[in-house]
Amino acid sequence: MKESKKQIIECLNSIYNEDKKKLRTEAILFGEKEDDLGWHSTASLGLSIEELNTLETSVSSYQGEMPLDYKNFLKQTNGAYLFDLIHIAGLERNYKNLSYHEETHEPRYLNELVRIISLEKKGPTRLKDYYFFGESFINGTVFAFDKEEKVIEFKEGSLRKIREFNNLDALLEQVFKVGQDHYKNRMFIDFS
Repeated sequence: MKESKKQIIECLNSIYNEDKKKLRTEAILFGEKEDDLGWHSTASLGLSIEELNTLETSVSSYQGEMPLDYKNFLKQTNGAYLFDLIHIAGLERNYKNLSYHEETHEPRYLNELVRIISLEKKGPTRLKDYYFFGESFINGTVFAFDKEEKVIEFKEGSLRKIREFNNLDALLEQVFKVGQDHYKNRMFIDFS
């Protein structure tokens, strides 16, 4: 299954079926966990061309040009939280009067992620060479595109390279493979 070739939300729908909930913000929560532990995945309405340009402009002075794979992903979903494994950043849409529940399921803001990375010791240097776009709380890592649009996984803090994927599709394929197995076997991560 090539996740970014197929629509991300379509892939999530095929895994979770009816186990989902749509919020006023157009975010879709997938895979409700037992004991009020939250949701396994979240995806949102994709960005318009105008929103995509706004996002790219807001971080271009730090990160340069947005990689094509990432742009295509954001057109499908404004960031995503996938299987408790990876949080891919998106655009802050500034919705008003959100409930706590709605606010916690907004995408990780790319500007915020870039700001945090810029504070790391190696951050400013890495921001010149890589385009950061996501993080994994469970692995303590961050994800970035290199100049050839390969995806590199770095250890958070030290920004030491852990591994690389040929492209965003390869990363998503691995995430969906592991995540689908976790959901099928009800192996959820408890962050409480």
